[in-house]
Amino acid sequence: MKRICLLTILLFFFHRQTLAFELFPMVQFLDDAGKGTTVFFKITNTSLAPLPVELIPIKREVSLNNNETLSETDELMVFPPQVLIEPGKSQSIKVQYIGEPKQSAASYRLIASQLPLKNEASSDSIQMLFRIGALIFVSPQDARANYSSHLTQGENEAVQLTIRNDGTSVLELTKLSHEVSWHNQKKSWSWVELEPLLPMQYLVPNQSVVVNVQSLLVK
Repeated sequence: MKRICLLTILLFFFHRQTLAFELFPMVQFLDDAGKGTTVFFKITNTSLAPLPVELIPIKREVSLNNNETLSETDELMVFPPQVLIEPGKSQSIKVQYIGEPKQSAASYRLIASQLPLKNEASSDSIQMLFRIGALIFVSPQDARANYSSHLTQGENEAVQLTIRNDGTSVLELTKLSHEVSWHNQKKSWSWVELEPLLPMQYLVPNQSVVVNVQSLLVK
């Protein structure tokens, strides 16, 4: 009986010969109207065998610390939705936002999933399939940036930094610095200092992240 093991994002595998692909870029930004509603991705077959891939757009709802819930969406059009890529070759994938105008930025994923080859689908061998998901952000053209950051004392008396996106645009944490006060002392932390602690690079509107910064306070 055929068994298919689906490996999630960014896991590599081996099955007779390495079966894998690259999806580039891993993050794209779209406008909700005008010329900026269309972007292109590129899939490259890095294996030694023909690679069938299916591409599905997914709506992404995120909450505290990047916890995400995925659901089907008809707001993104993907063409072509399925491709067969020869070894060493690449295929361009068009993604277009076709939904209603946005009040604030929204987040999606483009899920690229390897499909079993027809001659292998009927075999009894274990098939290790590869899957990867790129991020897509769709923003209104008048989106504004606004964020807040503050320190609190959490469990075990550890000091925590909370960053919240209070605007309507996507917040790129790599471009921000955070000036906070703790026990009458001012602290200023850039992305370089916070990168090892933060589990993401982007916050969508109304999303927050809370990280333990005790190690930064004792420096």
